[in-house]
Amino acid sequence: MRLSGRLPAVEARLAEIAEETARLPVMPDMDSLGSHGYHSDFTMDSESNWFRIDWPEPRRIDGIALIPTRLTTQSGEMSNYGLPNRLRIEAGRPGKDAPEVIAELSDTCLEMRRGEPVFLSVGPLEVRWLRVIPIDLPPLPGKSVRFFSVSEFLVFDGPRNIAPEGGLSAGYSIDAEVGWNIRYLVDGQSPLGPPEKPPHPKCLGWHADIAATGDTVTWAAVDLGVARTVDRVRIVAAKGDSPVKGPGFGFPAGFRIETSPDAAGDQWTEVWNSGADLYQNPGYNPVDLSFPPHTARRVRLFIDKQHQPDHLTAPRVLLSEFEIYHDGELLSLDKPVATSDRVKSRPHDATRIWSGDGLTDGCTSTGTLIPQRQWVEELATRFRLSVERSALLKERARVLTATRAWTLATAFTVLGITIIGLTVWMIRLRLAARRHIRNLRRRISSDLHDEVGSNLATISLLAEIGPSDAGRAPLGDIGRLAREASLSLHEIVDLTLVPKRARKPLPERLREIAGLMLKDHRWQLEGEASPELDPEQRRNLIFYFKEALHNILRHAKAAEVSIRLAADGRDVLLTISDDGVGLPPAPPAGGPRLRTLEQRAESLHGGLEIHTGPGRGTTLILRFPLKTDSKRRKMAL
Repeated sequence: MRLSGRLPAVEARLAEIAEETARLPVMPDMDSLGSHGYHSDFTMDSESNWFRIDWPEPRRIDGIALIPTRLTTQSGEMSNYGLPNRLRIEAGRPGKDAPEVIAELSDTCLEMRRGEPVFLSVGPLEVRWLRVIPIDLPPLPGKSVRFFSVSEFLVFDGPRNIAPEGGLSAGYSIDAEVGWNIRYLVDGQSPLGPPEKPPHPKCLGWHADIAATGDTVTWAAVDLGVARTVDRVRIVAAKGDSPVKGPGFGFPAGFRIETSPDAAGDQWTEVWNSGADLYQNPGYNPVDLSFPPHTARRVRLFIDKQHQPDHLTAPRVLLSEFEIYHDGELLSLDKPVATSDRVKSRPHDATRIWSGDGLTDGCTSTGTLIPQRQWVEELATRFRLSVERSALLKERARVLTATRAWTLATAFTVLGITIIGLTVWMIRLRLAARRHIRNLRRRISSDLHDEVGSNLATISLLAEIGPSDAGRAPLGDIGRLAREASLSLHEIVDLTLVPKRARKPLPERLREIAGLMLKDHRWQLEGEASPELDPEQRRNLIFYFKEALHNILRHAKAAEVSIRLAADGRDVLLTISDDGVGLPPAPPAGGPRLRTLEQRAESLHGGLEIHTGPGRGTTLILRFPLKTDSKRRKMAL
């Protein structure tokens, strides 16, 4: 079937998608919170809700990503808040006055998207500014107005995100409400959390000693091994199994970054400070802190104010990663960590632990950190594969449905043909049975007419003649004909109606017939061969034999009759000779002289030879083949 031939290709592609997807990052099952992002005005149209980014100098770009806004902590609910069905990106190119369309997305697949990022490859090309224009915004439920919202906007030059280096503007931006501001487009905080991929690490990160108050001094210092130039650190919150305290639980509310040029750490220099106000909790998002380059052997995170979400919860510090960079190069991977804790390592469950060493293992609490561009590209690839997988599953369902329908139709067709065939076969059997009954009746009638009827007519004629001149009725002839009629009737019943009844050997049966019919003749029967004839052959042979003797009695005027029965290989040979008057020459038309005998010979599938002449008697030679069981089976087939 043509449809089912497509099924192996669909199954093979589904297997490939499953294999490809297993190597990709996964979407978090819980929003990472942080800031919401950009929110346009509510308008009747779509394209007026654009935003734009400008750089002081032309910049090289080769990739653009947008992370949709999600407003709840459950994946899939309001997960594409304000995302359009279609969008267009225009660029201002150096040396050109008119904007140029550099990317378009014709379908964002909102019905399937659950906050997955949109990634567009461009160029590489030089641009002065970019403008993101929504083309087809869905209306607000229950209203006709539309709006545009994006959580994070990323512009890549190779692996580097250069969006934070540009200036943002928009036709309109809601910046007065909590969590909404156009500058949040480039603050590094999105619902998706840190750029990571499976598997989960053994160490969840650093869990500092539980403090008595939020002002308890706590610190963690990384030893780089040698003095290096540093200009940036990245801090990632930790994440346990329970979402009760929310993403970012344990992120310090006040802290500073310090460096020391030697291993002893006797002299520390502050390079960054969160300030007097409480630091806004970033949720489960990385926090990048840049400062002027410093030469340092040790870098310390000094926590002045611990996180305490409520009065019932003891203040504490939980962090999954503390990374140190210079000019984009990670310097702290797998470097030793010292903390102020009394307890250096504590178990979380049967397989995972908390330890300060987890701050430099390159892992968050839920995966391994990867470059940001790789992360958004692979999440976009996962979504594209999920869309393809959904289409393939629908196609497979259609193919299977069509195959089942075809199979059922074929089965019903075969069943219908079978029923029709059986019906026709049964009708043919009934018609054949009726034909058999008609033929049987016809044959019985013919046999009764030929054998019994003629005898009874002769008896009746003799009875009407009365006594002869000698004073004696032909009682002997009447008795002989009566016995012959009785024998013929018995023969008809025996051969026609009860074909499987045990019967006398053929030579003995022929002698019995000859004894009755040739009572007034001198006769002899030679040969003791007793071939195994089936009932039909035996019947036709006996009727042939009786017909031949009747002809001798009525027409031959013979005194002697010689009969010989022999088996010649697979053939049976029956020869009957008399010394009577013989037969006249054949008619001019060449018609048969002994038609009844020839018909009996044909029914035996044999041949009849007639040797005769006026005054020379007649010799009949019948030759026919034995019909064995195997031959009968072949004939039946």
